[in-house]
Amino acid sequence: MRNISLVIVLASVALFSCKGPQKAVSYNELYSEKPLTIYVAPVNDNAERRVVKYPGDTKYNNEIDLAAKYMYQTAQKPIARLGYYVIGPTASMQIAADETRTSDKMMTGDLKMYKRDYGIDAILFPSIHKWAQEKDEWIVYVEYVLVSTTSNSELMHLWVRGSKLVQLNFKGEPQISKFDAEFAAGMELSNASAQRCFLLEQVNDYVLRNLPTSSDRRQFEEDRYFKAHPSYFSYYFSEDGTIQIDKITMEQYEQECFVTE
Repeated sequence: MRNISLVIVLASVALFSCKGPQKAVSYNELYSEKPLTIYVAPVNDNAERRVVKYPGDTKYNNEIDLAAKYMYQTAQKPIARLGYYVIGPTASMQIAADETRTSDKMMTGDLKMYKRDYGIDAILFPSIHKWAQEKDEWIVYVEYVLVSTTSNSELMHLWVRGSKLVQLNFKGEPQISKFDAEFAAGMELSNASAQRCFLLEQVNDYVLRNLPTSSDRRQFEEDRYFKAHPSYFSYYFSEDGTIQIDKITMEQYEQECFVTE
């Protein structure tokens, strides 16, 4: 299943590549600074939990807790594949334990101590802002910020509306698809948890594999002429495994994600 989904993602990248600016433009600061070592900060999970009144509320809260942890676990691999050195989980836990600031304060604060003390060149801040559901579509609103520890400047900033088609039975419970069944096999995940984790892994992979190749790789220079993702876009994974990517506006994203009725 992973090989199949990889082919699908690569095909969608090729189709979507004509819609964005060149990486040399979008990642100008990154090409200038040439970071090599990246630390993935803990996921800033702002998704609202349900007040526990029914058993389903606890189940839902557990699902999105697990999904946030899984998002963090799957953010490192696509970066490492591009040739960057990514701080491992044990060291990352220690670094996170020593930090007293929130993710929001870190993103706008001074990060140069990470360069001095740990040799880290850039920090990735992944955030989950909201989970939503529209009929048979499960939606997550996420944000990715890559910040330099040399200049404290943003090297990447993307907002993504990730969604997945989830067929429901007459009770309103999700039915497992072939992708979810293969994904959940051996992981001891409930179907609903598998749906959420799968979606976040796919969004992670799609977003982070678009980073410029590490300057340690010979593809670094030629990669700058490929297309970058737009700052705001939607990612839709359908039941048959196809992916649809569309550019959205900042206003559309913020209206859906942050404005409450």
